[in-house]
Amino acid sequence: MIRRRKEDELAPADYWWTPHSLGLGDEMDRLFQDFRTGFDDILAPRNSAIGSMRMPAVDLIDEGDRYKLHAEMPGVKREDVSIEVGEREVQISAETKEESGEERKEGGYIRRERRYSTLYRSVPLPEMVQSDKTSAELKDGILTVILPKISVPQKKIKKIEVK
Repeated sequence: MIRRRKEDELAPADYWWTPHSLGLGDEMDRLFQDFRTGFDDILAPRNSAIGSMRMPAVDLIDEGDRYKLHAEMPGVKREDVSIEVGEREVQISAETKEESGEERKEGGYIRRERRYSTLYRSVPLPEMVQSDKTSAELKDGILTVILPKISVPQKKIKKIEVK
């Protein structure tokens, strides 16, 4: 409970709440998180062995008898992608290593630039899928994973005639 200033009465805790107050705070938190993430990318040394961890954006589409998952994986080669499928979860991971072969002498130093990056995303599935019949394709930086659902046997109902 909080007190109102004018009448000095008790008011419920949600008295000052408006529908926009929660959304605005969430948006500000997201904005500052994006801002800090951008600075981390700028300030982190490019030849750091630690690298960076990214979460690819995903779309999960229900197509009736299967799910189709699209994940953005720009700059990732097919052989660097790892997909693990459980009955109700898909885990996607990839590691990219980029090394610039160009060496330049600047003030007596030789500079070689490297970039390491790891992508990881775990996507829960609403229904069980057949992991042994799952297929995947990486084309133009988009990973497409086809996840067939486990078909639930239909209940057979038989009407019995009473004699």
